[in-house]
Amino acid sequence: MQLTDKVVVLTGASQGIGRAAAREFVEAGCKVVLVARSEDLLQEVSADLGEDDCLAVPADIRQYSTHSLIVGKAVERFGGIDILVNNAGIGVYDPCEDVTVADVQAVIETNLLAPLFLTQACIPKMRANGGGLIINVASIVGKRGVPNMAPYAASKAALERLTEAWRMELAADNIRFSLLVLGTAQTDFKQNALGTMRQKSSPMNRMPVERVAKFLVRVAEREPRDAYVRTLDRLFVFIASRFPRLLDRVLGSYYKPGSLMRD
Repeated sequence: MQLTDKVVVLTGASQGIGRAAAREFVEAGCKVVLVARSEDLLQEVSADLGEDDCLAVPADIRQYSTHSLIVGKAVERFGGIDILVNNAGIGVYDPCEDVTVADVQAVIETNLLAPLFLTQACIPKMRANGGGLIINVASIVGKRGVPNMAPYAASKAALERLTEAWRMELAADNIRFSLLVLGTAQTDFKQNALGTMRQKSSPMNRMPVERVAKFLVRVAEREPRDAYVRTLDRLFVFIASRFPRLLDRVLGSYYKPGSLMRD
């Protein structure tokens, strides 16, 4: 896809990967609809990048009524939607017996149901414009669950299955899907996560958000089915599929009960 003048709806745009990606898309010539809960942070991003190229839409994507609002404002301001990036996500750190109903609901609503229904809201506009691209941001733990993050892993695995199914369903309408599979990045993911516990450390180095953002824009240009920012992440998934019992032992040892700490 040639990105010049393309309209991008980007969730989770107020910080981290989303904020960095907004800058990369603008520099690539796109018009970007910035979606996140924090109006102050969104206005800051919009002012920084230039209000001619950005539209800040404060919205809690867990509220289904906001999806038609986001689409309506994008069409009103820029005339359509070419790319949807379902980037917003939230985690939860707790062992199985401690995780709460409210935290699980928040994770599923943010990571699975919001992308599902926001995609659904974008489909008619994309179809009317001859097609579009939807990029769903997934995780390596959606490929292989790790201890103390089960609900998050489940939500990302479900997002992958959704992506696979809709890729086939909407092919005739020229609505394409790419899956960006992330490892660990230098974001506030842990600080913003739900639950009462935090992992003390990660066995994998965290990627700078700028690197992930640049890669996300390349995904929009090239439209791969599945994309991994790092070879290390692809290797993790390969080992998980070929040597699951070995990985059970490694992860089970690393994420032993003492690896969690209270907030």
